[in-house]
Amino acid sequence: MYFRASLVVVVLVFCTLIYSHQRSESYSHIEIKNSDKTLIEIDFNIQISVLSKIKSNFGKSWESNLQEEVLSNYIIEGSCELDQGPYFKSSLSTGYVSLRWKQSCHKEPLDIIFNLFFGEDSSHVHIATIEIDGQSYPEKVFTVSSRRWNESSLLNQDEISAYSSFSDYLELGVRHILTGLDHIAFLLGLLLLKLQRKNLIIVITGFTIGHSITLALGSLNYITPASLFVESLIGYSIVIVSIECVASLTKQYDLYNRYLLYSWILFILLFMLMGSQKYILGLVGLGLFSYCYFGLSQRFNNQNPILMLTILFGLVHGFGFAGNLSSIGLMQERFIPALLGFNIGVEIGQLLIIFSLLALMYLTNKLVNFKTDILRVYTASGLACLGIYWFIERLF
Repeated sequence: MYFRASLVVVVLVFCTLIYSHQRSESYSHIEIKNSDKTLIEIDFNIQISVLSKIKSNFGKSWESNLQEEVLSNYIIEGSCELDQGPYFKSSLSTGYVSLRWKQSCHKEPLDIIFNLFFGEDSSHVHIATIEIDGQSYPEKVFTVSSRRWNESSLLNQDEISAYSSFSDYLELGVRHILTGLDHIAFLLGLLLLKLQRKNLIIVITGFTIGHSITLALGSLNYITPASLFVESLIGYSIVIVSIECVASLTKQYDLYNRYLLYSWILFILLFMLMGSQKYILGLVGLGLFSYCYFGLSQRFNNQNPILMLTILFGLVHGFGFAGNLSSIGLMQERFIPALLGFNIGVEIGQLLIIFSLLALMYLTNKLVNFKTDILRVYTASGLACLGIYWFIERLF
């Protein structure tokens, strides 16, 4: 009894930490053209779901409030005045809000100060790509401790290599996977399945191949998925893996599949009664896929279906990574090194997570005097709750 109560407290605290540490990022592209005057065009982007967490009290006139706050805190020092804009755009299909404006300044080295959102969220990160007179320069990452970009120090550099951002994007890829707690939860769910060593290697490899493919395709804009739906699918992938774990232990695939089908029917009916048609075909397809998947798992009673599932959800997770990378707006001549650096960084981070989780599971098995299968059920149930929360919260 005490163990279960303690477990509930730990899960609640963990949920709070997960909510407060969701990745908070925004992006912009800065284009500077020098002639008689200096023209600076800025294209600012932030994901709607990220903005709603940072700014929960914008009210009815949130669009004008956002424009005013962005222009007040995205500061170009010097003798500058607004030349065009701002032009506001909000897209439910991509899940992003964008703001574009142009300023005219006297010809002098520029200082740009970014103070946006740090007061509400000190962990916020803003990534800006920079182009001066048609030449691209290393991206600037604005943080609460690094809020200034100086043009004169940049132009004093002897040479800007196309590969100078490789290490930066390597670090960015590692940071994205290590701070992406939904991806960590999915990997933990895979490890809870207690696969054979050979199958575990195949599963992890399949997941890597899947998200590498869609990361590349999405970043190259060959495929443009709906950002909010992809993020919600990542949450649902955790639900499926968690149910698979519990069903494999209890051998009650039919029971869980039946309740999952009832839940999906009720959810879609409520979704339609609310008057929302957004993603309705995708949700119906997801419900049918879930029902068919657990039917296959019960019929074949081996680990082959989970191998297929991992590759499919690897593709989904790759779209999530691609959304972050493509939002940065990489320059064409710097795209390949940035893509390689980011992907390798994601893989390094993933390996660190897997080895850390395996070590933690090994120590838990040795130190805790408790049936490991019951502990796996508790952990998988907690992951399923988190996955459901992420799925619904991101969908709406």
